[in-house]
Amino acid sequence: MEWILSGYSGIANFQDNRPIWKETTAGLSYWTSGDGLLFAAEEFPGKAAVRLYRRDKDGWTLGDRREIPGGELCHLTYSSRDRVLLGACYEDGVIFSLGVEAESGRFGNLYSCFAQGEGLTRAHCVLLNSAEDAVYSANIAQDRIYRYALSGGVLTETGFFSLPAGAGPRHLALREDLGKIYAVTEYSSEIFTLDLHNGEILGRVSTLRPGFAGESYCSTLAFSPDNRFLVAANRGENTLAVFSADKQGNLSFSSRQSCFGDWPRDFALMGDGKFVGIANQNSGEAVLCPRNPETGGIGEPVWRVSLKEAACIREL
Repeated sequence: MEWILSGYSGIANFQDNRPIWKETTAGLSYWTSGDGLLFAAEEFPGKAAVRLYRRDKDGWTLGDRREIPGGELCHLTYSSRDRVLLGACYEDGVIFSLGVEAESGRFGNLYSCFAQGEGLTRAHCVLLNSAEDAVYSANIAQDRIYRYALSGGVLTETGFFSLPAGAGPRHLALREDLGKIYAVTEYSSEIFTLDLHNGEILGRVSTLRPGFAGESYCSTLAFSPDNRFLVAANRGENTLAVFSADKQGNLSFSSRQSCFGDWPRDFALMGDGKFVGIANQNSGEAVLCPRNPETGGIGEPVWRVSLKEAACIREL
């Protein structure tokens, strides 16, 4: 299993638990890949930049870097159809679409770059649908999920869905087959289920254990490969909450497990859903845990890998 861990101290490529490449560049909070290329976000106050890496026999080589008019770039998604890199900036709500010349390994045109809404705005997610012609973006400050059409690399707003004031939607997951979108909230620590077509709120569940009285902020949300379970990470409670999803996509609590560290900034289901990788930011490491695909349960770590301020983990 090959995977990559990024953080504010650098980025590293692993084969199982063996490092095969590492670069110590500050501020690499998030990464994604596509068309044989690796993209990393530089997240700093008052500025933003993206990096493009090409694979070589020794790991990855930096092919290009582009600064973006925005601040605190925190999320990336790549569209192979349009060959554009999509990004969201937390500081000022800027989202963008940047062309990628896959053959030369360089960035191309900046097709779109604008702030969501008016006033205080904090974008934190850009999610593509399966056809790669629609983009959904969570805005924490505005309690909205914005919708955009993507055509020829250009983003065009088509509306937004609203969540209750103060919820703070952070990350999203899609079930297009059921016509539903799920939002995990940073401030209220909930998962909202919404109608994908009209934004009607169909359900909401807390990610925290009953009676929890401390501070906690949700981070990431992901379905299992078979869509039977939806998992959310709690920073503060320091857990992963697992919910069962029935055939209609309705959620019910299934289990809760420690993140085996402090402040799970990100997690990913890897190895065909047989493992969960967790990036614990404050404890500065990633853990890989076995997962039972039948029950959704998460076991004790089998690997631990250190990286200061770990922020994003994904299978390559």
